[in-house]
Amino acid sequence: MLPEKNNIPESDEVLDDVSVDIARLKILIVDDEVTNRMVLNAMLKKDGFTVLMAENGKQAIEVFNKENPDLILMDVMMPVMDGYEATRSIKSLVGDRFVPIFFLTAMTDEKALAKCIESGGDDFLTKPFSRTILRSKIDALLRVKKIYTTLQEQHAELVYHQQYIEREHEIAERIFKRIIRSDTLNVSNIKYLLSPVALFNGDILLVSPKPKGGQHIMLGDFTGHGLSAAIGAMPVAEIFYSMTEKGYSIQDIATEINAKLHKTLPTGLFCAACIVDVDIENNKISVWNGGVPEAIAYSAKKEIKKIFKSIHLPFGVVSSNSFKNDIQIMDAEPGDRIYLYSDGLIEATDENGVMFGEDRLDLCFANNTDPAVMFEDISNSLNNFRGNKKQDDDTTLIEVSFDNNLVSNKSSYKKNSDVKEPCKWSVSFELGPEILKDMDPLPAILHVLLEVQGLYSHRGRLYTILAELYSNALEHGVLGMDSTLKTSPEGFAEYYETRQKRLETLDNGFIRINLTHEPVDGGGKLSIEYLDSGKGFDFGSYQEQKKSNVFSGRGIALVKSLCSELKYNESGNGIKAVYFWES
Repeated sequence: MLPEKNNIPESDEVLDDVSVDIARLKILIVDDEVTNRMVLNAMLKKDGFTVLMAENGKQAIEVFNKENPDLILMDVMMPVMDGYEATRSIKSLVGDRFVPIFFLTAMTDEKALAKCIESGGDDFLTKPFSRTILRSKIDALLRVKKIYTTLQEQHAELVYHQQYIEREHEIAERIFKRIIRSDTLNVSNIKYLLSPVALFNGDILLVSPKPKGGQHIMLGDFTGHGLSAAIGAMPVAEIFYSMTEKGYSIQDIATEINAKLHKTLPTGLFCAACIVDVDIENNKISVWNGGVPEAIAYSAKKEIKKIFKSIHLPFGVVSSNSFKNDIQIMDAEPGDRIYLYSDGLIEATDENGVMFGEDRLDLCFANNTDPAVMFEDISNSLNNFRGNKKQDDDTTLIEVSFDNNLVSNKSSYKKNSDVKEPCKWSVSFELGPEILKDMDPLPAILHVLLEVQGLYSHRGRLYTILAELYSNALEHGVLGMDSTLKTSPEGFAEYYETRQKRLETLDNGFIRINLTHEPVDGGGKLSIEYLDSGKGFDFGSYQEQKKSNVFSGRGIALVKSLCSELKYNESGNGIKAVYFWES
């Protein structure tokens, strides 16, 4: 719990001019001689002080506990309890307060005076008493008391703010642990180093499996640390995970994150980020980089294959109208690795203030003899360079290996919806040219399936079926594309270039999708029907293409292997797939 600010000790209101409001200052006179008490009482009252009196040390302690005086004039030799013992007792009671004690003495022996100081005395007043000297000494010690009280007040304020910051970081860390799914980082193709400079890391690392296999990985670097960064990380993580699980592209995810952060974050707070799509289906790696140092692709041949530079502004800087979501793409092969890192790595300094820099990072790649230990080479080089120098910024390093056997980790995201009882339902969609041109409807359709029935553990297969049938209806039906183009890698590129041009100029056509579900013993039967506005699908020609063209025809064959039934209508512009599932 944090201390209440009201509990911070207030000043005793001893001002620079100690004569101001002096009547509020209490002075305790402790002396067994009546004459001495009366003389001091007269001097002090004449100057306006409130005076308290005690005849011996024991009585002095009782008065102190009751009246809490600001200053004490203590005789040395007294009956019942002498001044030494009384002073030690009072000093043990004052705690953090400063209560000056003058010893009243006629002694001049150095050892006796030293004993007064050892007992806790702050000054001496020599008998017989001088009013001028007495007032000067009181004024001097009250000024010391003022300084002491001010320092104590400032210390209490610093302690409060330190506890406040620590508490804030604890809250941030708790929030962060709840929104960051650490189990997704424990996959065979990812190595990572997260080294925060403070209790809470301003860098975030998110990994999520895609419905069809492969992964999305995001490195984010928020301005600042603590609770503000954690609050920014919350919507980023939510958008990243939910949109990835629904099958959205990293372009769509980047667009949505920027819109959210631009709307919610205050000026000056933003998130530099790099999002990577490991696409095992098409053997590609795609990267969106906004404000993070360049990502480096390193091949199994010990060569830097591609540099993914930052070509965009960080999230939250510009509005949706000005935001750019174009990506950089690389063909990938097993053994390729991509390295992401925050600026804390290249800006790390040694004991002489020299930065690690990009040149030393480049040397790690140039001197590497085994790509399998490239990650260790970089981290060891950084540690050796830094030595005993204290870390200045959050440092994050990530290695992502391309593994075409990588599949979704379904067990990591088990949802309560999986236990829903199968029921009968149906839903239909009609997609016109505007939707076909400007958006990918599959994530929304898949989301309906997962939420309505609880088919979450089947999401990978369902996404494949929906995606392949949708591509077939759009490309061959609505757009009238010819698969014979895809007889070579060059033809494959021409096919997708033509597809994009036709899609941009599309002004008519439709795709209708009907989903029907019926419960069966132990699970359900899901019927998926597509109807498009095209001329129809020549199934006979498809069979011949499948035999001769390695670049086309694989989608329908894949859908057929996943479904118990796959049937075209007579005109060839409609298809029905039936998928049985078990809970």
